[in-house]
Amino acid sequence: MTIRLFHLPLIASAVLVSMLPARAQDNFYSSSNGSVSAFAGIGFTNLQAGEYVYDGGHKLSQLDWKSKNVPTAKLGATLELGYNWRLKGKLDFGMRGDGHMVDRDWMDYSIDDWTDRSVHPDTKLDHYLNGMIEADRTIYQTESTRLALGGGLGYSDVQWSGYGGSYVYSNYSLHDTVGTFADGEKGITYRQKIPVAFVSANAEQSIGALTLSGGLQGGATFGISDIDDHWMRDLRFTDDMKPAPMIGANVSLDYQLLPSASIYVAGDYQKIYHAKGDTKVESTIVPASAKFDDAAGADFQAWSVSFGVKGRF
Repeated sequence: MTIRLFHLPLIASAVLVSMLPARAQDNFYSSSNGSVSAFAGIGFTNLQAGEYVYDGGHKLSQLDWKSKNVPTAKLGATLELGYNWRLKGKLDFGMRGDGHMVDRDWMDYSIDDWTDRSVHPDTKLDHYLNGMIEADRTIYQTESTRLALGGGLGYSDVQWSGYGGSYVYSNYSLHDTVGTFADGEKGITYRQKIPVAFVSANAEQSIGALTLSGGLQGGATFGISDIDDHWMRDLRFTDDMKPAPMIGANVSLDYQLLPSASIYVAGDYQKIYHAKGDTKVESTIVPASAKFDDAAGADFQAWSVSFGVKGRF
């Protein structure tokens, strides 16, 4: 039987559960005073990004990038700092995956319908990384309940490449030219880098061996930076967006198996709202470039489900 890369966290998790002897509420590994905890798991993530080009107030182009059910490894840790403070961090690694991209253009300003469209079912997710560090402070606590407020920083990095596909263009009249690109021919590569800052509200409730926890985040990006390579045209577009609102949410249900270990199932969601920015266009074969203000736009969404083991030490 072939063992795939995304099976490894599950195998490691099973081994750790069998070896851990002691207690946990929220985590994968354990110590004497329970001040440090950690988790490891595997999940599936859906990703969606929008890429936009503007000419003044007119939307000239929109590219919709998507990937579904991307195998994702998840790691994280929590440190109890004392004085009711808690420090948390996590990393998500998307282990490649398939995708889909649709590219639409509105070249005729006198009509509302798109004039050119290409569809690229052979789109690959090159990479996905999401990290977060958060500190919160307890504002209410009993033996079974905790409420806390805090804040933190996050960073996401995602990239797709589109290959082959089909097109409908408007050369002489609307939608009059139909054709296909060569299979496997790279058309466009698109990358977003997204730093964010947020405030958060978190809650936990324990009922016997079960612990339900969740959190809400609200904040803003420091501005999405993106790179768009058009390989057939030998052009690179580099965009810097203005700050945009972000929201996030997470929920986790843990079941305590051993005094130091539990299993969990969790869900996460993040949305970066649309923002405009400036763009630089440069040739990749000759030293020529140009800059345009408010000519680009971007947005992003990610949601995932995961399961794994947690422990405290």
